[in-house]
Amino acid sequence: MKVVILAEKPPQAKAYAEAFDVAKREKTHIELKPCSTFPHSATITWGIGHLVELKMPGEYKDEWNKWDIKNLPIFPDVFEYKVS
Repeated sequence: MKVVILAEKPPQAKAYAEAFDVAKREKTHIELKPCSTFPHSATITWGIGHLVELKMPGEYKDEWNKWDIKNLPIFPDVFEYKVS
């Protein structure tokens, strides 16, 4: 099975790749040569911008959907994420 490493941004992917021997650099990904860490090689790719974000207040409770000073501060019991 080939490993895929997902970095948030291109500079982060480049930094990861610097630790290994690179087989090929493409516009959308970097392919690593097989090594002891990745015997079947690996591919490093990246997103552009943020991959996940915190949910907005109104996604936790309906009363937080409209701004009101009596609802402040807003602290959900557990912070939840969503795909951007």
